[in-house]
Amino acid sequence: MKIKILWGFVGNGALLGATSNKVRAGETFDDADDEYAYTLIGKGLAVELDANGKPRVAKPKETKPAAPKEDKAAADKAAADKAAAEKEAAEKAAADKAAADKAAADKAAADKAAAEAK
Repeated sequence: MKIKILWGFVGNGALLGATSNKVRAGETFDDADDEYAYTLIGKGLAVELDANGKPRVAKPKETKPAAPKEDKAAADKAAADKAAAEKEAAEKAAADKAAADKAAADKAAADKAAAEAK
C-alpha cells in the first residue's frame, strides 16, 4: 500500500520499508504493510495515496433527501405516539389516585367502626 506520512513519529520502520524506526512527516512509502498502514491512517498519522500520488478522498454517500411529505408523516406519528403515552400516564395516575382514595376511605370507616365498638 502506498502511503504518505502526515506527522512524524517513532514506530516500526520495517513494516513501512524505512531505514530507521524514526519516521518523518512528508515521507512516502510504496510498499507499506497494509495492516500497519491502516493503523497509521486510522490514527491520523498517514494518508493513503492513489496511483498518481494524490491522497485518496473518500466519496460522501449520496442519499435521497427526505421529501416534505415524509417529514410531515414522521412528525405526525411522533406526535400521536407522544399523545398516546401522555394519555396512558394520565389514566394510570387517575387509577392510582382512585385506589389510594378507596384505601383511605376504607381505613377511615374501619377506624370509625372500631371507635363506636368501644
